[in-house]
Amino acid sequence: MILVIYSDNQFQQTITQCLSEHAFLHDVVSNYQSAMSLLSAQHYSLVIVQSHADQSCLSRICSLVSNNPDCWVMSVEGRVDVDIPMPADEADYFEAGVDDYLQGPFNERVFMARIRSHMRRSMPSLDNTAALNAGDDSIEIGPLKVDHRYHSVTLGGHTLSLTAREFALLDYFCRHPNQVFSRNQLLTAVWGYNHEGYEHTVNTHINRLRNKLDNVSVPLNGGQLVQTVWGVGYKLNVEGFVAKALSA
Repeated sequence: MILVIYSDNQFQQTITQCLSEHAFLHDVVSNYQSAMSLLSAQHYSLVIVQSHADQSCLSRICSLVSNNPDCWVMSVEGRVDVDIPMPADEADYFEAGVDDYLQGPFNERVFMARIRSHMRRSMPSLDNTAALNAGDDSIEIGPLKVDHRYHSVTLGGHTLSLTAREFALLDYFCRHPNQVFSRNQLLTAVWGYNHEGYEHTVNTHINRLRNKLDNVSVPLNGGQLVQTVWGVGYKLNVEGFVAKALSA
């Protein structure tokens, strides 16, 4: 199920028409207050939100992401207001926590490719279901535990608050410990698409995930859990790490 938060009538009609033509179930609201009411009553796999290129929009998106960590959030650029002196850009929206950002002008083919990619990863495949039934419902590496049943991550006994994309990224790293992945490989495996120029999307989410991990633990070798391999990409360092007590 998809939730669309869009106040621009023309763009809203275009988005909802695309979703309907491709048989995606969706609800549509024009403001965040209505969206929060729906989100409190029902789970949505994907939330599509209009970007207004201003700081108030960024603030609302930050709140949306933090209050709904299990939802994947996609921001779609609406009309650009030329009167905004310092408009927010794509990087600002990724910093705010969105999992994907689509720039205008609206491209239906690209939009639907992104939607299908998100929804494929929100619906368990037959292979994944079989694995879960076989007991492969969690991954443990030392004090790090990723539990797919409850979509939760604990590190040294501390529960981490991760967005859906951060969870998917960490899960992928845990399934391939110590293996180095390029940004393009992570885009393909975790985001579901490979597009030149979107490497900064990976950088932003790696930094957010890294900060959350490093807030509660430090590796024994003094490095970071998610390490940068210069000139290549990133890897999960599992050579040994120890939980660090949180300050009261």
